[in-house]
Amino acid sequence: MTELLALGITVGASNAVAVATAGEVADVDAGPVSGGAVTAHPSALRLSREAAPAFAGSSRGRHSDDVVLEGFLPRVGDPVDILAEDGSAHAAQDLVATAIGCLIDEVSAATGARPGAVVACHPAWWSLHTVEVQRAALEAAGLGEVTLVPEPAAAARWLEAAQGPLGEGAIVVLDLGATGATASVVRTGAHTAVLASLRSTEIGGDEFDLLTMRYVLANALGGADFDPFDPVTERRLAILRESCREAKESLSRNTATVVPVALDGPQDQVRLVRDELEDLLRGPLLSCLDLIRDAVHRAGIDLHDVGRVLLTGGGGAIPLVAELVSTEFGLPVPAAPEPAHTSARGAAALAADLLASEVDTVPAAIAEADTPTEEFSVVDRAAATGLAADAPVLPRADKPRRLSGRQRGAVIGSAVAVLALLATGTLAYTTMPTGTDSPASTQQSTTVAGTGGAAPAGSGGTGAANVPAADPGAATAGGSNPAPGQPGSSPTGGVPAPGTAAANGAPTAGAPAPGDTAVQPQPGQPAPAPAPAPRRLRPRPVARRRLHPAARTRPTDRWRCR
Repeated sequence: MTELLALGITVGASNAVAVATAGEVADVDAGPVSGGAVTAHPSALRLSREAAPAFAGSSRGRHSDDVVLEGFLPRVGDPVDILAEDGSAHAAQDLVATAIGCLIDEVSAATGARPGAVVACHPAWWSLHTVEVQRAALEAAGLGEVTLVPEPAAAARWLEAAQGPLGEGAIVVLDLGATGATASVVRTGAHTAVLASLRSTEIGGDEFDLLTMRYVLANALGGADFDPFDPVTERRLAILRESCREAKESLSRNTATVVPVALDGPQDQVRLVRDELEDLLRGPLLSCLDLIRDAVHRAGIDLHDVGRVLLTGGGGAIPLVAELVSTEFGLPVPAAPEPAHTSARGAAALAADLLASEVDTVPAAIAEADTPTEEFSVVDRAAATGLAADAPVLPRADKPRRLSGRQRGAVIGSAVAVLALLATGTLAYTTMPTGTDSPASTQQSTTVAGTGGAAPAGSGGTGAANVPAADPGAATAGGSNPAPGQPGSSPTGGVPAPGTAAANGAPTAGAPAPGDTAVQPQPGQPAPAPAPAPRRLRPRPVARRRLHPAARTRPTDRWRCR
């Protein structure tokens, strides 16, 4: 077979299915939708020291030291290994990788060609960590070319291949497997993705088989007792349960069937019709409706946004499931002829897409030129530009020497120290007297010119006088310029003499108000004694202290009276 194969694989809890196709997706006969070669085995591996691993249901002869392992899919990602009968321990993800490898080898042996693209499905309820663990196990087993995709995404690809483009929207994929039911919301369109997934282990094919077996036993024994712990009875019960599973699957296509029962007495047959089976399964199947609602709610969409509900898994073939879902939600409920193979066929369609998207990466051969390549002679640059060979060489200016990191640090540290000394140094304030009888004033004094009033007594001459600056708002109406020693209005902002009142003979800040006259001493009265001169305040310099450059302090001037 010369064409490349597209292989889709699903390893479930009860069955492992592989679909190999060489045709395009649109090919009905050879495509993955309904054609191709299908390989199915129970999900049970037989491991032997003398032979390669194989499925337990294969035709290979069994050796005495062979061990059979099953039920490993739910254990993927579990750090505790599965213990075999011979005491050997096996990781669940390694067993899944072994099952995938067995399917690839079987398909290759049957077709005579290695698959060009392999896509394997994993359950939708696996976490990201579990998927990474399984991918690492495939790499360790030499199956790095296998692509892992969620089962609902593969099922949606099958639906698109079977019914045409789905468009932008959402669908619900209800997977009724052997160990549980999973409802997944899948976004369709250009970017297909699984939006939400919910799983319930209370609904599944194993539970349906158990309910069917109990109903058959109740009709076959008629109330008679039997020992369930008898080894012979245990084997017969296992056979009866398998017969009930086949009867359940048969009632999906037929309306009635017969189940053989053989326990302690002679073999008996119990007739089972579809209505009886639906009455047994109606209660558990109604729980699937709640599972769908919860999954849609978790996906953040409304039920009106769902276009259809796709049934997959072995339980999807039960007619009652489609009836209940369609009646409850009013949506189309499509299903494949073999719902248990839907995910594997969708994976095969994805593998065919991978083969179709591959491009030829081999570069095209470069055509040789008919004419030889022309070689150019080497031209002297000096001769071409007219420069003499002995032209004088101009001296180059020396580049300024850059300071090293240590030198730059020293310069910066010195600058910081100088700035710190200037910032923390003490400034000396000098007071200059303006007269013998006038109060001391600093360089910040303001010169106030007279405005025509009587000059204050004791002032030397007329005209301008240097007085302390006063707040203009402090002058009161009807103020006067009393003689020294007489009470009067003291300007605000002045420094009164110690022991005297605020209205001591200090000059006013401005001229008297119009209409007011200065108060003159009465004749015959002694002249008032002049006010004592205020004490002079001298600054006391503070000793300079060298502080660390990082210290930030404000200069302080201390004053004291002498």
